[in-house]
Amino acid sequence: MTKQPIEFEDIPKHLIQGLIATEDVRFYEHDGIDNRSLLRVFFKTLLLQDKSSGGGSTITLQLAKNLYGRKDYGPLGIVINKLQESIIAKRLEDVYSKDEILTHYLNTVPFSDNTFGIESAAAKFFNKHTSELSLEEAAVLVGMLKASHYFNPRIFPERSRLRRDVVLVQMEKYGYLDKETLEEAKMKDLVLNYQFYSHDRGLAPYFRAQLRKDLAELLDTIPNRNGEKFNIYRDGLIVHTTLDYRMQELAEEAMRTHMAKLQEAHEKSYGDNAPWVKNKAILLDAAKRTAPYKKLQEKGKTDEEILKVLAEETREMELFEYDGNKMLNASTLDSISHYLKFLNA
Repeated sequence: MTKQPIEFEDIPKHLIQGLIATEDVRFYEHDGIDNRSLLRVFFKTLLLQDKSSGGGSTITLQLAKNLYGRKDYGPLGIVINKLQESIIAKRLEDVYSKDEILTHYLNTVPFSDNTFGIESAAAKFFNKHTSELSLEEAAVLVGMLKASHYFNPRIFPERSRLRRDVVLVQMEKYGYLDKETLEEAKMKDLVLNYQFYSHDRGLAPYFRAQLRKDLAELLDTIPNRNGEKFNIYRDGLIVHTTLDYRMQELAEEAMRTHMAKLQEAHEKSYGDNAPWVKNKAILLDAAKRTAPYKKLQEKGKTDEEILKVLAEETREMELFEYDGNKMLNASTLDSISHYLKFLNA
């Protein structure tokens, strides 16, 4: 995929229009604070007790929260945080153009499944670049922003589709779509091309895992300019390492090629008598280290009963293979058996 973050030119027009129509219709008119929305929220929420009135938060205010997070100030926390975000939002509007604010926002906003930034979300849910998102796909991603878990299209596809249609209706309401395009888009099914990502993926995962530990320990000894601890994920640190990217690529490619051949020979040597399938003692020993086993054990289940449950309950999962991962409908015991067979470099 392309680098993170992306540029304004990489963002399709219909994505920006959907975002503005749904999240901040007066984005190009206000200076970071939408006083009309705040008055509406105050009147409806506080005076009329209407909880559906919305939050009155602009895209710029949301960007301020994304960039700096919120702290716990006790009972007055929400007031203090909102005040700080308002000051930051005003400053952001002074320093950046509207297009730059939109770009920063889309590069930092959280989506479903612990995904941050529009390019990561486009890759995870549709396996494509942001610039390639269709109108309907863009509307799905914008729809997540209201509540990333509640409108997660992987977990709640019908709920997400309905939210997508709300975004499309908002776009038509504010003149970004004509009626015919709206009705045509609403008729389309929600189709995902979901990609499973993990910190264990990518180049040199063991090296990076150790690096995170060492870096966290180092940063504990170095306060930032505010006298607080650095956040390795949020503070924009640039970390230089000893890793030679190209040499690591070549080494891992050679390892995979060689290990695939060794693995094939290893499995053939056992034939139908592979201990990771036939030997219950080995399977049970491995199962005892898993969370599902421990939960069933707490319920008073015997080892025999636990193995039976772990063998029967299946779900879709991604299983590693040296020649390419496979998506299968498998049980916990299938997964345990699968990973017991592997040789390791």
